[in-house]
Amino acid sequence: MNTRDGILLYCLKQFNGERSLSGILHLVKGKKTSQTLSDGHLFNLSFLFGVLPSLEREEFERTISHLIERSLAKRLEDRYIITEEGDEQLAKLLKDRPYLFAFNGLRYRNAELPFYRLLALYIQALSHCTRNKYDFLPVSRDPVTLYQVKRIFPKQNERQAEADQLYREFLSLLGELPGRHAEIFVLKLSRYGRTGLTNNQAANVLGLPVEDSELIFRSVLHYLLMHAEEGQKFYPVLNKLVNCLEINDPLTVSAQKTWRLLRSGNSMEQIILIRKMKKSTIEDHLVEIAIHYPNFSIEPYVTEQEQEKIAAAFEKLKTKKLKRIKESLGDDISYFKIRLVLGRAGDRIGAGSPVK
Repeated sequence: MNTRDGILLYCLKQFNGERSLSGILHLVKGKKTSQTLSDGHLFNLSFLFGVLPSLEREEFERTISHLIERSLAKRLEDRYIITEEGDEQLAKLLKDRPYLFAFNGLRYRNAELPFYRLLALYIQALSHCTRNKYDFLPVSRDPVTLYQVKRIFPKQNERQAEADQLYREFLSLLGELPGRHAEIFVLKLSRYGRTGLTNNQAANVLGLPVEDSELIFRSVLHYLLMHAEEGQKFYPVLNKLVNCLEINDPLTVSAQKTWRLLRSGNSMEQIILIRKMKKSTIEDHLVEIAIHYPNFSIEPYVTEQEQEKIAAAFEKLKTKKLKRIKESLGDDISYFKIRLVLGRAGDRIGAGSPVK
């Protein structure tokens, strides 16, 4: 089983027949909709958001068919679930590819390429300029990247110290990774006296499938982004580079506008009028906000007693299918309230306390 098969099989396992195949495709391609973001959170799949951006529907459906033919998954009416054999093979694959869990697709998917461009050009420029070599062909001609590097590039008398510090940061971070992962990353970087390899070339050097090489490289970028964001004290140079980026907002663009109006003191009813949108659309936005902003209180929309009822229904039914939960609760509790509680709690729901 190749890595792509494993990713899709893992998604099938997590969804456990409670969401459609389209839900998986939208997630791994990085389609940013309220439903996709909600499902990613609810089924603990947000880290794989956008992990396979080039996967087309035809290839996706063909892969699912192959998984079924090999008895790794099966179809039950309109549901798709993983088999016992599939679960065993998946466990082996994930054990060999722990880097998949280093992804944070929801946060870093759109920052990957800008970060790599910035980092690659910064390293190349620093490597040449510390040797007083200024005549080199930049690895990126992206105008935004060129501008950012020029803006933050150290003065001449500070460049060697900056290079030494960046080396220490990489030594610390890459030293925590498996050898081939660090090697893939280093092989792709250009510096004085050496041109970085393409992904295909790096995969060939290390004897890896091209797709695995690319996924490992991207997982390393996510790993570096996470530590650079959180570690200004320990990784000041990488932190400086990350601060040049616009890290992905977890909300859809439309939900961001609703969130700004909420923070300005507008009620849901006022926002519906201001934005001239359907109530259901604003409800989608509120579910998104509840998922990603823990300080946002859901109590104005669903009482503590209703939260307890929803949590009890979930605990009893052991399902995330909204229809089944709704049927057990009756007409008094809306789908919106159920989605709010499930979205806020994720897999923590049913732990015995209401969700604030």
